[in-house]
Parts: sequence; structure tokens; C-alpha cells
Amino acid sequence: MLTGKNKEQFEKFYADEFQQGNFYKLGWFYGLPLSMQFGVVVDYADSIGYDVNAFKSLNDDMNGYVYVSSVNDNCVDDTHKTRDKARLAAIKAFDEIVNRDTRKVKHKK
Repeated sequence: MLTGKNKEQFEKFYADEFQQGNFYKLGWFYGLPLSMQFGVVVDYADSIGYDVNAFKSLNDDMNGYVYVSSVNDNCVDDTHKTRDKARLAAIKAFDEIVNRDTRKVKHKK
């Protein structure tokens, strides 16, 4: 899901925020359904100043819905047929942005 320095930063965030003794170890997190993992990734993204979203929207012809993925209000893709596909696209775009970013990351508490 996350790669490179973004994965390292996320795992530190996770340990600081959620890990308590033997509970909520990182392996446990990776075993959760994507919808639950996404919530934690969104909290992590928010803590370093990014807004990651996947939401339902009317399609262009207004006859149905599509799922949209975005990072910092910039549309990543607006053609997904499922929310999980939109979540994965949003996480991928977020991961690429953070891994390119040269700023030092500080988590906001």
C-alpha cells in the first residue's frame, strides 16, 4: 500500500498512535479490510498535512454514480466503479506525492 519513506513515516505514526503492548501490532493492521486501513491512512495523511479522499459522486451524464479519489482536493480519478478502487487510487497518489516531497515531516497531534 505505502512505500519508501512514506511507509517508514506511517509505521512510526502507527506505533506512536495505536500500538499498545501486544495490541494493535502492525501485522494486525495489515490484516484489516481496506476500508478500515483507509481510515487509519487518512488520519496519518491528515497528521502530515494531506487530505486523502474517496467519495461517491454523480457521473457526467447524471444517470448514475462513480467513485472519485482525490488528494488535497485535486482529483486523482473520477471513473472508479467501486469505493475500494477509489481508495486504492487515492492512497497510491498520496504515496507518490509524499515520497517525492523533500520536506521534513512532523506529525500534528
